[in-house]
Amino acid sequence: MADITSALTASGHKSICVYDAQLRPLGRIESWVSLVWPERYNVYSNVQGAQLELHDTTALQALCRPDRYLWLIGSDRLMRIVSAQKADHKLVISTKDAACILDERISTGTLSSFAVENTLRGLVSGTAWPCLELGDAAGLTDTYTGEVKPGSLLSIAEQVCQELDIGFRVRFDQPQKKLLFELYRPKLDPNARYAPQYGNLTDLTYTESITDYKNICTVVGADGTVTVGATGNTGAARRELLLDASSRKKEEKQSQDDYLASLRALGEQELAKHLRLENFRFTPTGPVTVGKVVAASLPGTDIQAAARITAVTLQSQKGENSVTTEIGTPILRRKNT
Repeated sequence: MADITSALTASGHKSICVYDAQLRPLGRIESWVSLVWPERYNVYSNVQGAQLELHDTTALQALCRPDRYLWLIGSDRLMRIVSAQKADHKLVISTKDAACILDERISTGTLSSFAVENTLRGLVSGTAWPCLELGDAAGLTDTYTGEVKPGSLLSIAEQVCQELDIGFRVRFDQPQKKLLFELYRPKLDPNARYAPQYGNLTDLTYTESITDYKNICTVVGADGTVTVGATGNTGAARRELLLDASSRKKEEKQSQDDYLASLRALGEQELAKHLRLENFRFTPTGPVTVGKVVAASLPGTDIQAAARITAVTLQSQKGENSVTTEIGTPILRRKNT
């Protein structure tokens, strides 16, 4: 799949086009009181989409109706209007990323040990949502070894992609008037180096914490018990956690080995919630795109970090634009290791 990235920049005049549910153009917005336009890597359900505040007019009220889409020219995302509130001569438009249309389709079966890209694309291909199609496959070979319960396609995609550091999006193909579901995971660009001396990052902080750290999990099921993690650790290095899975019973045709394997998967998932926190935060100031991996060094230490850009947000007010970034949990290493 070609590397297609959003073009959120602070420079240039910004315009928004409005489309109906069939992606037919309805109108254009050239000015506003304020705009916040976020684009994210794999988190959509519990966060806001674009927020647009307009001077209230009858024409804008008629144009900006729920279930219609907003497109910031230059972006590769659409935002679906979920509410329009009129107050104090202002019209406030709230949206969700178009990826949230996946929240309106469900999967009724339990998924376990599956090929991620093929499975998620198969689920989305059966949605029958207007103008939604599959984009090019990314060629990802990841297998999800845990278990995913029935739920919305959005909750399934978020659970799997967040655990495996895979991005997903519903990309707007403006020339073809299509919504394209895609998975993606950019790799580290060795030439994209960030450091204070380069003038392309700010706000460096380093945190190390074992507040909620556990490295061994014993899972007690109705028909068996397993222990996973760093079981060879002893003394102060051993940090145990108990998971009550008494409601998990062996199914009628399930072998004992398969049942214990399902308990081990639960234990691994629980340990993933109790990691040792070693965090390196920084704000890139150079051009960045959602999903890009950036690398930086902490001055005065032997610590280097690589972190993924998990969100890029354009803020526009009174004709002035700015772009901010959010990064995920960095992968740390020391120069001498």
